[in-house]
Amino acid sequence: MNNDYVIVEHTQTIGAAIRTIQSKKKSSILVIKDNKLCGILTEQDIVRRITFSTKEEVTVAELMNNPVTIVYEEDLLFHAVGKMRKNKFRHLPVININSYPVGIIDMHTALTAELGTIIDQIDRLAYDEKDLEGLKQIKQQQVLLAEMLIEQNVPSEDISYILSFLNNVIYRRAIRDAEEKVKDKNILTTVPAYCVLTMGSGGRMESFLHPDQDNGIIYEDNDQDPNKVDSYFFELANIFTKTLDVVGIPLCKGDLMASNILWRKSISDWKKQIDFWTTDMAEQHLRYIDMLYDFRSIFGKRELADELREHILQKLQNKNVLKFLYKSEEAATSGLNFFGGFILEKDDKNNLGMLNLKHTASLPLVESIRLYSIKHQIDKVSTMERLEGLHAKGVFNNHDFDFFKNAFKFLSNILLKNQVKRAREGKQILNFIDPKTLLIREKQVLKMYLKKIKDLKKSARGDFGEEYF
Repeated sequence: MNNDYVIVEHTQTIGAAIRTIQSKKKSSILVIKDNKLCGILTEQDIVRRITFSTKEEVTVAELMNNPVTIVYEEDLLFHAVGKMRKNKFRHLPVININSYPVGIIDMHTALTAELGTIIDQIDRLAYDEKDLEGLKQIKQQQVLLAEMLIEQNVPSEDISYILSFLNNVIYRRAIRDAEEKVKDKNILTTVPAYCVLTMGSGGRMESFLHPDQDNGIIYEDNDQDPNKVDSYFFELANIFTKTLDVVGIPLCKGDLMASNILWRKSISDWKKQIDFWTTDMAEQHLRYIDMLYDFRSIFGKRELADELREHILQKLQNKNVLKFLYKSEEAATSGLNFFGGFILEKDDKNNLGMLNLKHTASLPLVESIRLYSIKHQIDKVSTMERLEGLHAKGVFNNHDFDFFKNAFKFLSNILLKNQVKRAREGKQILNFIDPKTLLIREKQVLKMYLKKIKDLKKSARGDFGEEYF
């Protein structure tokens, strides 16, 4: 993005706005109201609609393009290009999570970036986000996108990031749609500032092809009737979670969603709940903390999420809490038996003889790295960033860092390829793989990484669970 724009209030006159872009030699006017982007005027707008035909005392609000199509500063370039190509835009404003403009993208610069063969996929993913059908198309195209990126040898962690990003696009559209529907119910006169969180793999930006929903809401403390406030956010959450389910991001079977009051609270009530969980230390509450810790704000006032994260980090700097957090994770063990063979599924009739690569490989690795990150106050969300932070602090030496980094990439790659294959065959997307389909080299490498993960779990047992045992 670039800074070829000026920002003016919606009450600014068009004459003053034009003189501003002339003096600053800019080509676009971004209009704000209540510190949020609400419209845009480009050079073409000024030439075609304003020059010689509008009095200069008219406000920009009367002439701007509204509603304005935008992208967020954390969005990926291909999404911005797709929107511009679909809508035949030459310029596209970029906003932060609080809806304030931070830049603008022009089509020429965007298209000269190195996009490679992904341009066709951009067009397929540039669906209209305004209706359910468009959101379904975005979700359905993920399989083709992942398959294409795998064929181009794009790193698995980058593919997971893109899939997670596309899910966030769907989330934001569903939330904006829910806002409009709840507004009609007139539950509140003034809606408190709030943010929506995604948790688990979505929070880490490590989603694969068929993640379920793990989300929450934090809203500001306010003086309104708490029952009415909760009623508003319940309606909001109920609508957007059902929308997500319809378009292909299924409801969480464990009900870890904002439609559950446990995951929908004011910032002060969130802190009280964290205080209770870390004092009570019931097994279920520790699992909640585990899930919540991997959260990311994807909509609304991010500062609320930052405040909650700071509080959680402070509360988790307790040896007993870390010990019982380990206890809640000890069931996730490496998928190797005593003789070095794979531990295969024996109970699930539909997957007998299969290897659950998530629960016996990637999950114990991710959980162990998360525990060490909490202990050493690594304030990062993604597994790779946490690994890098632990390496920088000397918790993992060069050899361990290299092993765990490549283990994470290898496991992600196998899981992605297996999910794409199953999706293309019309089968249910699962985390089980058939070890017989692996190449000899892949089996050897997988066993090597599983042994290393098993050693990591033993180290975590000693570092966090010694008093428990």
